Amino acid sequence: MDIRWQAESSIIINATAGTLVMDPLPGSKPGPDIDSSSCVVTISHAAVLPGIEGWEDTVHVIRGPGEYEISGLGVHGIAVPLGDSNDPRALNTVYALDAEMITVCNLGGLNGPLPAQAAQLIGRVDVLITPAGGADQAISADQAAAVTRALEPRVIIPIHAGVPSDGSDFSALDPFVSEIGLAKPEPVARVTITRGNLGDAQRVVLLRPQGDD
Repeated sequence: MDIRWQAESSIIINATAGTLVMDPLPGSKPGPDIDSSSCVVTISHAAVLPGIEGWEDTVHVIRGPGEYEISGLGVHGIAVPLGDSNDPRALNTVYALDAEMITVCNLGGLNGPLPAQAAQLIGRVDVLITPAGGADQAISADQAAAVTRALEPRVIIPIHAGVPSDGSDFSALDPFVSEIGLAKPEPVARVTITRGNLGDAQRVVLLRPQGDD
């Protein structure tokens, strides 16, 4: 499977069975490389709802927790309270994708510690996509590191609101990378993950934001 980062919390995963678009950017829509019949969109929290306007009439949209099997993609959504809200209805959905014998977990808009029960429900994680500090309402670098240690993924993809759209400066991710004690690699436009190249040792992958291309 191929994984690329659009911007903010928007991720596109191309698997053999289909395409998963997580938190699409406002104003975006399916491109010519996306087969709408095998495309699934997930929404993690209310703030990213405007992003579905260009998608909801043509693709499958998942808006919250549950277990889903759509177009050969297995998606599990786990509800986690948003830590900055007193409204019990304010939830973030953490999504885990199972495809090609790989589990990819995207923490979405998580802005605080991950409850132990949620970690148990998520289970084994091969690839973790995590916010890593920056914005006022984002999870801090040390909290993101604690979640990473709890889930024990082999591939860690941190995303950060402080990374400019042209991908010219990734220093905003330094506190997180330092906290987890791994090497900071050169950024890439996308990463290809297979069961065979996961490896045994943890590693960080930095993705350059691709906008709505």
